[in-house]
Amino acid sequence: MAHIPLVFNPNSGPRGKDPDVILAGLEQGIRARIEPLEMTFPFDYSEAIDRAKAAEVPLVVWGGDGTIHYAARELLLRGCPVPLVAVPGGSGNGLTGGLRTPENPTGAIDNLLKGRELRIDVGRIDGEPFFNLAGCGFEGDVAHTFDKCGKGRGFFNYAKTSLKLWSQTEPLNVKWDAERMDLLEAKTGLEKLRKAWVAPASELPERIWSLCFANLPQYGNSFWIAPGADPTDGAIQWASLARPNVLDLITELPQLFREFGKTKLRREGRIKRAIVRFDHPVNWHLDGELAPPRDRAEITIEAKAFRMMVIRGCPWS
Repeated sequence: MAHIPLVFNPNSGPRGKDPDVILAGLEQGIRARIEPLEMTFPFDYSEAIDRAKAAEVPLVVWGGDGTIHYAARELLLRGCPVPLVAVPGGSGNGLTGGLRTPENPTGAIDNLLKGRELRIDVGRIDGEPFFNLAGCGFEGDVAHTFDKCGKGRGFFNYAKTSLKLWSQTEPLNVKWDAERMDLLEAKTGLEKLRKAWVAPASELPERIWSLCFANLPQYGNSFWIAPGADPTDGAIQWASLARPNVLDLITELPQLFREFGKTKLRREGRIKRAIVRFDHPVNWHLDGELAPPRDRAEITIEAKAFRMMVIRGCPWS
């Protein structure tokens, strides 16, 4: 019987992880095949990938966006010998949320192993890959500050950090050298619904407070930063946020937590590639993980370069 490696990070997310608990809810045939492997930072996925490759099975990773990011990087570096099964286990779960993976880890494993393989795009900032999203400005400052504060994971600690930086992060001047793309033609019923709710493509902003380059639509915690993002279209969705005032926090911010919520705070569009320049080095993140400050960044895309397992109801094919 070929065993399926389940890598889990006990330190990701607001609570600890006991693989026996989630495995107990699976049917016997699947449960007997899964082999839990505990792993913490710095991650070394070599053995787990070798086992999955030899058994010709997917690599299952249970953790937050950071844990999943490093697993995906290693798989990409090795030519994607097996698909990745990303199981939500962090405080935000942006990548899995964007793919519509069930939040319950047991349900996620069951649905993903019975699901289908999807080839998704890989974004890059100066050659460094990201799989969900990358960004700078306010969101870059949040990632760097949160990493230093050492107050633990969880939505409320993210919210406290964000509130602290809300008035401290100043807007930035940005210059673009970009190849823009039109919105995709809507074909399915879901695509038509999304296009009806997503605002027309905006002009590239010359001044930003927070700037995101998205392969998938969610930051995490159901925060829809780029509802128009499509991980299979060979493009990157850029999305900028204006700094909300006090009234906006009440009237506009809640719209960002709805997939089809409309708000004046968000602008977005599609690009094939871009170089952005700032007046001084600014903080960046890749899938929430820290990236070095820089005043120039090149954004590129590799079309359908990564293998993911997704649920059958995932909206992309």
